[in-house]
Amino acid sequence: MRYYAVTPESFGQLGVFGRQIQKCTPDRIDLKVEFVRPYCVAYLDQTMLTESRARSINLTSTYKKVNRYLRQINFEHLAPRALLAKPFPQQDIIKIVRFNGAPLQVEAKVVSWLTETVKPFLPKQSPTLWKRVVENFWEITHNGIQHGGGSFGISACSQFYPMMGYFEVAFYDRGNGIPKLVRAFGAVKNSSPDCACIEWAAQKGNSTLPTGTSAGLGLHLLREFLKLNRGSIQIVSGDGYFGQDGYGQSTYLSLRNPIAGTLVNIRVVFDDDLYQLEGEDE
Repeated sequence: MRYYAVTPESFGQLGVFGRQIQKCTPDRIDLKVEFVRPYCVAYLDQTMLTESRARSINLTSTYKKVNRYLRQINFEHLAPRALLAKPFPQQDIIKIVRFNGAPLQVEAKVVSWLTETVKPFLPKQSPTLWKRVVENFWEITHNGIQHGGGSFGISACSQFYPMMGYFEVAFYDRGNGIPKLVRAFGAVKNSSPDCACIEWAAQKGNSTLPTGTSAGLGLHLLREFLKLNRGSIQIVSGDGYFGQDGYGQSTYLSLRNPIAGTLVNIRVVFDDDLYQLEGEDE
């Protein structure tokens, strides 16, 4: 494919690429795409970290601009001799980051990353909107670490698209995955498709944690937040796919190619005319 779009078909190709990484010989992957989005980079980072435990794997792209982009966001798996295009402006590029460790330490790192690294790239937004962004992004990382249990925590990659007026960020952990957790909890039948597990996890009040525990998978509040500003979200876990568009319409599908763990891709539209929230800005 020429590039990874924000479509079920593109998310479904990640599983194919993951298998190529597992079987590659020699230990170098050729990424034959002209453009990659943040969710692809987050997926590649965690996948190559996992596979690199047994052998050294590098990645290069047929396209020099992709190599330059990966270098500028500090993608550590880029082949040392990858051909690079000339440097291009970095005002819209936000470098990749990983989160792992105890919840309090991770929370401080997430807030610091958002405030010091992400916020300066973005247009001016209301304090209420920014507070919601911090709360919901922290919830995603917290749940990914608490529920996922992946060896390398979570990789987050993001970018601001000024001409389109939105910001995209992707979080990926190569851990247990939502379907495994939901089935083990007994919330759905073992024969239910992975997308049904994601659907259960996205409903208000549903959590795989014991009764009385406040933390959950946290997807319902994030969905409601995104509805307010016509943002969108895609979640892939196993072969399950969930997508919610800018008008709050939901899609659940089964993909041909499963992925390990859970990938969450979020688009936030920074337009206060669209964002209506009760109460005054704090």
